[in-house]
Amino acid sequence: MIKRIILVCLIVVIAYYAGAQGLTLGNVLDWFTENDILQTLKEALKKIFELAEEQQVVEKTTEVIDNLKEKVNN
Repeated sequence: MIKRIILVCLIVVIAYYAGAQGLTLGNVLDWFTENDILQTLKEALKKIFELAEEQQVVEKTTEVIDNLKEKVNN
Protein backbone atom coordinates (compact mmCIF):
# COMPACT_ATOMS: atom_id res chain seq x y z
CA MET A 1 0.00 0.00 0.00
CA ILE A 2 2.80 2.39 0.90
CA LYS A 3 4.59 1.61 -2.37
CA ARG A 4 1.48 2.53 -4.32
CA ILE A 5 1.09 5.80 -2.43
CA ILE A 6 4.73 6.69 -3.09
CA LEU A 7 4.34 5.81 -6.78
CA VAL A 8 1.21 7.93 -7.12
CA CYS A 9 2.89 10.86 -5.34
CA LEU A 10 5.91 10.57 -7.62
CA ILE A 11 3.69 10.61 -10.71
CA VAL A 12 1.80 13.62 -9.36
CA VAL A 13 5.04 15.53 -8.75
CA ILE A 14 6.36 14.74 -12.23
CA ALA A 15 3.04 15.70 -13.84
CA TYR A 16 2.91 18.95 -11.87
CA TYR A 17 6.48 19.84 -12.84
CA ALA A 18 5.80 19.04 -16.51
CA GLY A 19 2.67 21.17 -16.45
CA ALA A 20 4.46 24.06 -14.76
CA GLN A 21 7.17 23.94 -17.44
CA GLY A 22 4.57 23.91 -20.21
CA LEU A 23 5.61 20.46 -21.37
CA THR A 24 3.02 18.74 -23.52
CA LEU A 25 2.80 15.30 -25.08
CA GLY A 26 3.52 16.87 -28.46
CA ASN A 27 6.77 18.34 -27.14
CA VAL A 28 7.85 14.96 -25.81
CA LEU A 29 7.05 13.22 -29.10
CA ASP A 30 8.94 15.90 -31.03
CA TRP A 31 11.96 15.38 -28.76
CA PHE A 32 11.93 11.62 -29.43
CA THR A 33 11.64 12.27 -33.17
CA GLU A 34 14.43 14.86 -33.24
CA ASN A 35 16.84 12.73 -31.25
CA ASP A 36 16.01 9.55 -33.20
CA ILE A 37 15.70 7.44 -30.06
CA LEU A 38 14.58 4.31 -31.91
CA GLN A 39 17.67 4.31 -34.11
CA THR A 40 19.89 4.78 -31.05
CA LEU A 41 18.20 1.83 -29.31
CA LYS A 42 18.62 -0.35 -32.39
CA GLU A 43 22.33 0.48 -32.57
CA ALA A 44 22.76 -0.27 -28.87
CA LEU A 45 21.03 -3.64 -29.28
CA LYS A 46 23.25 -4.48 -32.25
CA LYS A 47 26.35 -3.75 -30.16
CA ILE A 48 25.03 -5.94 -27.35
CA PHE A 49 24.50 -8.80 -29.81
CA GLU A 50 28.03 -8.36 -31.16
CA LEU A 51 29.45 -8.54 -27.64
CA ALA A 52 27.41 -11.64 -26.89
CA GLU A 53 28.75 -13.29 -30.01
CA GLU A 54 32.33 -12.41 -29.07
CA GLN A 55 31.92 -14.07 -25.69
CA GLN A 56 30.61 -17.26 -27.32
CA VAL A 57 27.25 -17.02 -25.64
CA VAL A 58 25.81 -17.60 -29.07
CA GLU A 59 26.31 -21.34 -28.84
CA LYS A 60 23.62 -21.65 -26.17
CA THR A 61 21.29 -18.90 -27.32
CA THR A 62 21.59 -18.89 -31.10
CA GLU A 63 17.87 -18.97 -31.80
CA VAL A 64 17.05 -16.21 -29.34
CA ILE A 65 19.74 -13.87 -30.65
CA ASP A 66 18.80 -14.52 -34.30
CA ASN A 67 15.14 -13.77 -33.57
CA LEU A 68 16.02 -10.56 -31.76
CA LYS A 69 18.37 -9.49 -34.56
CA GLU A 70 15.58 -9.91 -37.09
CA LYS A 71 13.24 -7.80 -34.95
CA VAL A 72 15.87 -5.07 -34.51
CA ASN A 73 16.65 -4.93 -38.24
CA ASN A 74 12.96 -4.48 -39.05
